[in-house]
Order: sequence, then C-alpha cells, then structure tokens
Amino acid sequence: MELRDATGTIHEVDFDPKAFELDARPGRIWINGHLAHVAKVGDDWWVHLDGRIHVLSVVEQGAGSGGEERGMIAPMPGKVLELLCSVGDTVEEGQSLLVMEAMKMEHRIAANQTGTITAIHHAEGEQVESGAVLIDIEAEEDSN
Repeated sequence: MELRDATGTIHEVDFDPKAFELDARPGRIWINGHLAHVAKVGDDWWVHLDGRIHVLSVVEQGAGSGGEERGMIAPMPGKVLELLCSVGDTVEEGQSLLVMEAMKMEHRIAANQTGTITAIHHAEGEQVESGAVLIDIEAEEDSN
C-alpha cells in the first residue's frame, strides 16, 4: 500500500491486516491491541493512537498512464460516481479527477501528471471495466 505524508512524499507501507480489528462503536478500531479513534476528513484519515495524531492519505490506484493514450486507467471494474473535471481543464499531478465506486467503496482517481484534460471517456453513472481508459491528459510542456 502507498501512503502520502503531509509533505506529499509517498511511502510504500507493508502491514499485517491481522493487526487491525473493528470495534462495534463507530470511528474506533483496534491496532495491535490498542484502541484508536479514526475520522475521515476529505480524502485523509485522521488516526488518534497512543496520544498522537496521524494523518494518512492513501494513494489510490488508477493514476497510471494508458500506454500511448497517456490516460487515466480504471484500477478495477466499477461505476463512475462523479466527474471532478471537464475537457479543457488544467489539472495538477495528484489532483482528484473522478470518483469511482468499486467493491462498495469509493475510489478517487488522481491525475498522473500536470496537464490539460483532452478527453473524458465515461459519463457519471456508467459502468467501466478494469483497465478502461477514463480520462486523457495532455502533458504540460516545460517552459525551459
């Protein structure tokens, strides 16, 4: 799993899923036997554990290029819930472009590069297959 810290640095993290246990009360989980309070704020998870607050930003899959198309790819089959951009928009790398629903979870698809949206291949409400090109981005040219 990849996590982005507060500075924007991405870290590859391995964890044991058995270390986590859901609590019957909302907003609480057990991590290695310690009670943690969690809250989702925007795209981030705030975790209060052992007197410290940790903010986790999960890097969503799907921010990859689609071969020659340089498009954003669906990481798994799902449904397009919301488009957060339009053709002609200038976007920054890491900016959320659309929200998909897959496996009863929402997934934000982020731009893989800074540039201009040249095509949106699926409308809100459409089902997409894994690997489907969702959005094309024309890379911003260097001004050097």
